[in-house]
Amino acid sequence: MTARTRSRQLPDYLPALKWLPHYERKWLSNDLVAGLSVWALLVPQGIAYSSIAGVPPQYGLYTALAALIGYAIFGTSKQLVTGPSATVAAVSFTVISLLGVAPNSPDWITATASLALFAGLIYILLGLLRMGWISNFLSSAVLEGFVFAFGIGLIVDQSHKILGVPKVDGSYFQVLIGTLRELPQTNAVTLLVGVVAIILLLLMRRFAPKLPRALIVVVLGILAATVIPLNATYGVSIVGAVPTGLPSVSLPIPPLDAVGALLGGALAVIFVGFSETLAAARDKASKHGYEIDVSQEMIGQGAACGAASLLGGYVVDGSLSKTTVADLAGQKSQMAGLFTAVFILLTVLFLAGLFTNLPNAVLGAVVIDAALGLVKIPVLRKVRETSRTDFAAFVAAGLGLFFVGVLAGVLIGAVLSILLLVWAVSKSPVRRLGFDAQGNVYVNAATHPEAVLPLFFADAAPFREAVLQMVDDDAPRAVVIDLGSATQMDMDGAEVLLKLSEELGRRGIKVALASVPTRELRLLDKVGVTKAIGKEHFYVTVRDAVAAMQNLPAAPQTAAAPPAATAAPVTG
Repeated sequence: MTARTRSRQLPDYLPALKWLPHYERKWLSNDLVAGLSVWALLVPQGIAYSSIAGVPPQYGLYTALAALIGYAIFGTSKQLVTGPSATVAAVSFTVISLLGVAPNSPDWITATASLALFAGLIYILLGLLRMGWISNFLSSAVLEGFVFAFGIGLIVDQSHKILGVPKVDGSYFQVLIGTLRELPQTNAVTLLVGVVAIILLLLMRRFAPKLPRALIVVVLGILAATVIPLNATYGVSIVGAVPTGLPSVSLPIPPLDAVGALLGGALAVIFVGFSETLAAARDKASKHGYEIDVSQEMIGQGAACGAASLLGGYVVDGSLSKTTVADLAGQKSQMAGLFTAVFILLTVLFLAGLFTNLPNAVLGAVVIDAALGLVKIPVLRKVRETSRTDFAAFVAAGLGLFFVGVLAGVLIGAVLSILLLVWAVSKSPVRRLGFDAQGNVYVNAATHPEAVLPLFFADAAPFREAVLQMVDDDAPRAVVIDLGSATQMDMDGAEVLLKLSEELGRRGIKVALASVPTRELRLLDKVGVTKAIGKEHFYVTVRDAVAAMQNLPAAPQTAAAPPAATAAPVTG
């Protein structure tokens, strides 16, 4: 019985019960260093992102504390770091602003925590219903466009802190115009503090990327504001009192008339947040050679959001930047996340008051530094060069977010993802291929029911999972993928071929492509598939490919393996 068909047991819902009993002592130092490294990044970011969510700074620490524990118990990724995120914090602010309450007020804090609770409940419900498959219908081009525009918008949104001028509300475009009008009111000392902070962050990003640059700049900002009375003498805005001590635990209860808006907002949070979460989790799982359970990941994110809500916190997601820091520090398990939670707790109890003199310009610089990581020019270039359709979707999602608003960008992104999927399916019929032993040919299984059916898939991600499952079951020496009837391939389809070839390569399994359409060669070149697989492993027919793969030297294995596994065409 395979893992896909057996009934789920308690450890499947509580993955901590799987890894904790098998935790190895030699991992302890790696996880401890990783936990400390993430703490150095998470503390300043958590405080900074609180201002994006519209709540007092200490709530960023409460959010991080609860989310780390919740995900460590319920998540399936060994390296993923879940916590405060600029992206979902901005979505949270936009949703709560529709309710007509004032930022930083008790009603705003309650509504923000309620949004996190609703997002957590929906996440958990989707996970329990095993609906992780819905993540396969999100176009990467649309999400990349959303993130790209959001990065630019976030820089615009934080510019008032660098200039020392009043904040302007509205879409990012309206904020840009309004901030430009406020330029005559710029506080010169605030501008100097903000610019110096940005320069230091950029220099460390370029020349010392392993240093905890956000924490270093925050500490320097606090020292500067303490030695020089920046607030009292020069009017530089500071964070103000940050209370120490344990947060209270309570269930947020919003007004009944706000429930509809909060439920809609929770769906927007999931659309944006789960995309980044999966990208980070899948990247590290592929790198370290294990699989994540997408539906259980929904439960993990739901537990993180729900736990954060009980401490008055805001919505969270899995962070690619923090996960990368953890991975580079050698994180082996979610024990690192628990270590980070302990460090956050000590910060809340004893160190939070030290942030009182932190200039808001420095916090703005920390957010801008994070936003620069979202504005990925190589991604823009790749999407533009590989597919006109994907690029149009990329631009449309980005323009909607920047000129109309965050929620508009989310809605446009969701609609475009569905439309692209429908268009791709209508253009790219998928056939089930089978091997007809009597005729010694590969045939359409629909008209030859006696044929062996090696694989059927609906889109790119399930295709990858199905091939990996087939490889686990049959242990082939090679995998042959037939692209003969792929009438259209998008960037998602090409990238899943690249990832699959890399994963199989690490297992010593060769990959060959058969009947590659000439029109798709350029896309495969751009994405890197041709280089990864090798042009010499492109064949005219499936028969040619299988024959060539049969001549490969047999890989060491305990059981006899079939000569090759044959897969159907790939679509995004």
